[in-house]
Amino acid sequence: MTEHIETTILQEPADINQRLAQLGLTREGLIRAAQMALAERNNATGLHPSNAAGTFSYHHGVAAIRREYLGDDWEIDRRDGIEAILNEVLGVKVSFCNVDEACGREHPKPCSEKGAGAERASGPNLFEHAGAGDLAPHARKPVDGPALFYLMVDQQGRAELTRPVIARRTFVAAVERIFLIEDVEEDETILPLDTDDIADDFEPQIVRK
Repeated sequence: MTEHIETTILQEPADINQRLAQLGLTREGLIRAAQMALAERNNATGLHPSNAAGTFSYHHGVAAIRREYLGDDWEIDRRDGIEAILNEVLGVKVSFCNVDEACGREHPKPCSEKGAGAERASGPNLFEHAGAGDLAPHARKPVDGPALFYLMVDQQGRAELTRPVIARRTFVAAVERIFLIEDVEEDETILPLDTDDIADDFEPQIVRK
């Protein structure tokens, strides 16, 4: 019989801090990384290319995560075309992603399509999920391998650390969601551009000469 698990959602500070400690992370460090990504998003102006806001956010979000955690058990990881950090001891991998809405009723959706490498890293064909309208989708229990988490940040600055199920180039469910920033002042957020197309989860193409 297939073993399934219900999406875990953590919102209480004590639960969040305890779980992040198990993952070798801190709420304060992830929030700093999310805020850096948002600040760089807001540096984009109408003079920049149309995808600048999302690109700035992604690049600086990845860099901020690395700045917070590299050293000790964390190292840079680029396998499967995913720019991330990896803790081999704990079996945890963390990357960054711009999403439509963090900490919402439904699990977030990425602002750009995820590549085949991201799907492999999340465990392709190892998960089953409920219908798109379900509040608490069920995912088949993952097998051994690094658990891929994303620090997900939306345009308003809400943020969560989530372990998504990736299929068909998007997030179709979530194994675990950890809410980091739920309350933001939306009217103070600068949104100069209206597109988020970015080079997210870039997978290099090798061409034989």
